[in-house]
Amino acid sequence: MSKQVFKTCLTVAVAMLVSATAYAQDASESLDVLERSKARGKLVACADPYDFPYAARNANPPGFDVDILRELAKLGGMELEMHWADTGTRGGMSRALRNSMMKGKCDIFAGVADNGDDDILMGQLMFTDPYLGTGYILVVQNKASGMKTIEELSAANIRIGVQMSTPIDALLHDKGIARELYPDNARVMRGMANGEVDAAIVWSTVLTNAKRKYPDATFEMAEGYVPVEGQHWDLKYLVRKRDMSMLQFVNEGVKQLLDNGKIKEIVESYGVPFYPPFSS
Repeated sequence: MSKQVFKTCLTVAVAMLVSATAYAQDASESLDVLERSKARGKLVACADPYDFPYAARNANPPGFDVDILRELAKLGGMELEMHWADTGTRGGMSRALRNSMMKGKCDIFAGVADNGDDDILMGQLMFTDPYLGTGYILVVQNKASGMKTIEELSAANIRIGVQMSTPIDALLHDKGIARELYPDNARVMRGMANGEVDAAIVWSTVLTNAKRKYPDATFEMAEGYVPVEGQHWDLKYLVRKRDMSMLQFVNEGVKQLLDNGKIKEIVESYGVPFYPPFSS
């Protein structure tokens, strides 16, 4: 074969390969997001990389949101691929969503509390059905051990540690219940570890990190405590409005994982109290 003929054949082969690749990409892009995800064998999700026990980048365990997403992916015969979007920087959740989902970097965003504020949706996103209830829990130790209600603590003149300027702070203030104010939940738990208070009301995931940081501490969640009305919310996923097949897939998967107890199992493995969605 002459060099000229060889070059011609090679050029034709390369052109055919490029054309086939372009066709495959065009065909893939023509599929809806769920079909495309299944064709690729990957469910691409976003979460905050610095939000353990919800999710954490390069961590083992990776956070309950990541584990739940893996189970959802399995239901569709897919593997999970994570894209990380920091919600703690300037611009918060809105900026994280604009730089991730709205740029097509992921198809589902995890761990979003639905507090009724639709501004977060920016007219382009929508909530799935809830997959977990969350809210404020009561943590006790020492002389408050065994107490299960705010009223018991108040009757015993036990001050309750809370983060200032939060809904639970307002609740205690309105009820005239003695409280000890801290700038954030982490410092509430540090106050408990230092013996400054024997009771606290904190976000339900805070106890997990506090137990990791203060392994010798004796504080525990009050047995059977359930966040009161107005102090609990549901966690949901976010998907794009146009991705109705993904919405249906996630909703059906969440129902299955709630019904078979898998979400409960995963959440409790992180030391986080499991509450079924409050709005269900």
